Amino acid sequence: MTDGLKGVSRDMVHKVFGWLSRPSIAAVATAFAIMAPHSQASADGLPFKPPKGWVPVHVPAGLIGKWVEPGDAGFHQSVSVYGHAFSGTLADYYVIDVKSLKSHYPGGDIAVSQDTTVCSDHPAKYLSYGLDTSAGALIVEQIITVERSAAYVVTYVRLASQSSESAARESMTTICGI
Repeated sequence: MTDGLKGVSRDMVHKVFGWLSRPSIAAVATAFAIMAPHSQASADGLPFKPPKGWVPVHVPAGLIGKWVEPGDAGFHQSVSVYGHAFSGTLADYYVIDVKSLKSHYPGGDIAVSQDTTVCSDHPAKYLSYGLDTSAGALIVEQIITVERSAAYVVTYVRLASQSSESAARESMTTICGI
């Protein structure tokens, strides 16, 4: 894995944005996504196929990519992908991810947690996490996979009041690692 593809850990994000109150996190993330300049990165060479028609946005160094739903909606749905070196198993990483999710977004609930596959039957985990924010009830869906000593996470975020976009859900399963 190249240095440019190492992911940003949730702990790093928490340290940078830890001063934000939990309800304001969604509002700030949405504002950044809307105001951020478009990324020059394309889907070429990515371990993932972003949702067709979604707009790439600038992401912090280390994050593989982030795309937002086009349009003028108040809250833009987003799909982000990160990966980082990890030598454990998928089950090991899933435990770490769930603990981190609950720690950084307390008060939420895991609605769905199940085994799945990605990229030609490669083992993965799917989870759906719901939480209340100042922007409204938020749904965070993730696909997690471990491949070639790296963990990859695709995260799809939307308001509960918004319809799930099939392009976003389908793209989640395209994570294949590098």
